[in-house]
Amino acid sequence: MIFSPPPRNLRAELLDLDEAPFEEVRDSLRDVQRVNQYLSGYRVLLHHIAGFMEPADRPLTILDAATGSADQPIAVVRWARKIGQPIQITAIDINSKMLDFAREEARAYPEIRFVQGDVLNLPFKPYSFDVVINSLALHHFTRDDAVAQLKGFSRLARRGVIVNDLHRSRIAHAAIFLLTRLLTQNRLTRYDAPVSVMNAFTPDELRAMAVAAGWQQFEVHRHFPYRIALVEKKVEPGA
Repeated sequence: MIFSPPPRNLRAELLDLDEAPFEEVRDSLRDVQRVNQYLSGYRVLLHHIAGFMEPADRPLTILDAATGSADQPIAVVRWARKIGQPIQITAIDINSKMLDFAREEARAYPEIRFVQGDVLNLPFKPYSFDVVINSLALHHFTRDDAVAQLKGFSRLARRGVIVNDLHRSRIAHAAIFLLTRLLTQNRLTRYDAPVSVMNAFTPDELRAMAVAAGWQQFEVHRHFPYRIALVEKKVEPGA
């Protein structure tokens, strides 16, 4: 029983409600960054985006949908600089507090530009980007809205899509509940982190959602600890 996934229990996270003061939001986003650093959040994304990196005569263009604090695109830019890969990232989020914080964080990264907008109504033409990435955001939505996003991401991507998210699990829920009590006093983090795990999808659910979105060439990868990557790789750019 403990190893079987609990039923999905979609609840709003406090950061999504956009009611907290900026200082509290900033501190909670710092907590999220620490979780990504120590619990594979960046490693999963960089592992899969490596498959799209290759010598080119132009920058690799990436859309980061629901960027949050922009810590994921910053991690990508740092890595791209190390390997000499030219890159341009457009980071979009609907939350103005998130974007204010993200712009502060990304001041040293001109490769990243920011746009305020809704991931359910992305303001870009088809095949505007080589790759679309979406990190720790899909679980914030209903299944139908998540499928709609997968359709939209694929429509915008010439080469593929990477969704990097949590894996719903009783063990993961218990672990993150304990960790947040030990490591932070931020009320947003203490509430949102366990809720995020219960909001998340399972690998089988993500496979079914990718099929519902019309994806054809895709794989679902499980990563330690309790991370999932849903990766679409198109046969040809714009295919």
